[in-house]
Formats: sequence, structure tokens, C-alpha cells
Amino acid sequence: MTEKEKKDILRKFKNWFKRTLIESHKKNTEKLTDITEFNINPFLLFYLSSYLEGNTSPTSLAKVLVYPRVLGTSITTSFGTHMQSFITAVLGAYG
Repeated sequence: MTEKEKKDILRKFKNWFKRTLIESHKKNTEKLTDITEFNINPFLLFYLSSYLEGNTSPTSLAKVLVYPRVLGTSITTSFGTHMQSFITAVLGAYG
């Protein structure tokens, strides 16, 4: 594989990452506006807030609710699925 081909793949990957993965993750994160979408364990919410931030302020409580959804397994699954498509579409041309 030539240097030009390698650079072309990297450029395509950067574009793909921005247009596909980041946009998908952003849309899914923005869906988190309704409290009913969260599976809240009332026995752990305040404990986790205190553990994470050292307090139970509204901001700390919100972090406990949002962080798992934003940083959890959903993005990992999406990345894997989208990466398979990228590999087939882009890298297949170099095989």
C-alpha cells in the first residue's frame, strides 16, 4: 500500500468518524431530555452522586444519570457496527 493510499484511508476515516459516529452519538445524547428515559434506582442515586462528586447537588445527580448513558456500552456497540460498515466500504477497495 502506498503512502498516498494510507493518507487517503486516514482522511476517509476522519470524515467518517465525524459524520457517522459523532453525529449518531450526539443525536442519542440529545434524546436524554425526558426523565422517564432513565432507569433510576432511587436507593443508589444519592449515594452515587455523593460518591462521584462528594455532594448531592442537582448537577451531581444529573451527572449520575447522564454519564452512564453517554459513556456506556451504547457508543461501543455503535462504534463496532459503524466500523464494520466503514471497513467494508472503504478498505474493501484496497484489498
